[in-house]
Amino acid sequence: MSERRRACLETFHNSECRAHLVTAETLDSFEVLENPFHPAFQFLSPIHQSDYLRAYFMHYFGGGYADIKAISHSWIPAFAAVEKGNALGAGYAEVVGGVARIHETKPLGNYYFLDRSVSALEITLRYRHLKLRRGVLIGNGAFIFRPGTEFTKRWLSIVEKRLDLLLPHLKANPARYPKEVPGVDYGDGPSRYPVPWSFLLGDVLAPLTLQYHPRILQVVPAPDFDNYE
Repeated sequence: MSERRRACLETFHNSECRAHLVTAETLDSFEVLENPFHPAFQFLSPIHQSDYLRAYFMHYFGGGYADIKAISHSWIPAFAAVEKGNALGAGYAEVVGGVARIHETKPLGNYYFLDRSVSALEITLRYRHLKLRRGVLIGNGAFIFRPGTEFTKRWLSIVEKRLDLLLPHLKANPARYPKEVPGVDYGDGPSRYPVPWSFLLGDVLAPLTLQYHPRILQVVPAPDFDNYE
């Protein structure tokens, strides 16, 4: 972890919540024995492992998640608002330019909207609709969810269905770099890693929260998006 990241982590006390840092050494303690991590997990890049774990943790444990970016405000009011409003969860309002470009993601030669394959026309229209409704969406970097709800069940199910599709290709071309992107040349030819950047998180969370937005609040303090690398 860089010194800047470590400094961001030290601000987590400002949330006034108990924080658990998930690392390779502690990950096993979070795996539910009856529902182990998807078999594709071991082949994913660390970035995509994090994307998958957000859905897994929110479904089985609930609570809050935050990227390692500086936190300056308490999360206690956000938890209280979720509890008082009987909401499914909460996040911060999606930022300008933050809506996942689902129309640019085409793994294995197909476009996907949530749990089904769709045409180029439909995915383009879906993306335009997401942009129009950005005001009700939440960002991917910090959120709170109740565990075991219809929302978290669908979220994890969709992500795992996507991993089912990718598993044979991941076995043949596992991630080799922390932020590996398909097609990028890292010095040994274009990467054949098959997972598009936002396929396991933003491409799922944005349209799903749009469907459930009346029960998802925008009360979580937004993280600091500057100077965190």
